[in-house]
Amino acid sequence: MGVFLISGDESLISQELSTLVNQLVGEDDRMLIVEEFDASDSGLSIAAVADALGTLSMFSDRRIVVVRNVQQLDASSLAIFAQGLLSKVDSSEVVITTTGRVLKVLDDVLKELGVTKVGASAGGSARERQNWVESHLVQAGVNCAPDAVRLILNWFGNDASRLAGLIGTLNSAYGVGTKLSRDDVEVFLGQAGAVPLWDLTDAIDAGNTALALTTLHRFLGPDTHPLQVLSMLANRYSQMMRFDAHEIRSAADAAQLLGIKDYPAQKLLEQFRILGGDGVAQALSLLAAADIDLRGAKDWEPELVMEVLIARLSRLGGSRYKEKKTVSRRR
Repeated sequence: MGVFLISGDESLISQELSTLVNQLVGEDDRMLIVEEFDASDSGLSIAAVADALGTLSMFSDRRIVVVRNVQQLDASSLAIFAQGLLSKVDSSEVVITTTGRVLKVLDDVLKELGVTKVGASAGGSARERQNWVESHLVQAGVNCAPDAVRLILNWFGNDASRLAGLIGTLNSAYGVGTKLSRDDVEVFLGQAGAVPLWDLTDAIDAGNTALALTTLHRFLGPDTHPLQVLSMLANRYSQMMRFDAHEIRSAADAAQLLGIKDYPAQKLLEQFRILGGDGVAQALSLLAAADIDLRGAKDWEPELVMEVLIARLSRLGGSRYKEKKTVSRRR
């Protein structure tokens, strides 16, 4: 029987886990064949997990063993778990979830057993997120017009876990397979979800002040304080400033210097080349002033401090971009 590994965003793992376990259970009684463990539980007995893997079910001819959050296992527990997987009975199916990197001792065993990997992520780029939405809509039998798909993508923002609830609502309201227009979908959308940081920084980099301010207000939510946003932006410009002291020829060079992946490194390098060292220094100065203001130097609401900061950063990026274009045209 199979071994499945679900990894990715914590908010989406439970959704993928529920779907997969339901498929594996089928018509059988879940209570009789599913045994669940959570490695984040301080009272977890790893011996009990190994025992479940290695023994036949008393009530059925098969068993489904679910082990959540294996990234929480210490080295000795992980070794026992890996050995338990190698010794599991053939009639057992195993579903493992992790939000972190799979360590080598477990990864080697999973490869040996022929693990089936299930991704729980909406993707990083806009194209990946759109593909993720479209694939989940198709799988659920939701037939949306292209502009309705774009509306849904914009609506859930950075909270992709909201999609499952919307799909259930649409199928209940219209029936599976019904062609849905933008208007059909829009009436069931509540408040828009938060947006990822790169939506904000992309608008700033492009000098689109109106979009940057709109995105800021969507990014700021009950769980995101202005100081958190300020810290994220300060880290971004600090990363750019490191390029000023090094000879960076490519995204690969930038990625190696910063210890990040090529794509975000390329985005940072492109903006650094537009702003230059002086422009990045200006941005860091604006961020430092805003930090002081947020801590009480000005009698302003935190949202107003952030609005002024974002507008200034956006104008800085936009003006530098226009200067670069003007110079390049003259050449």
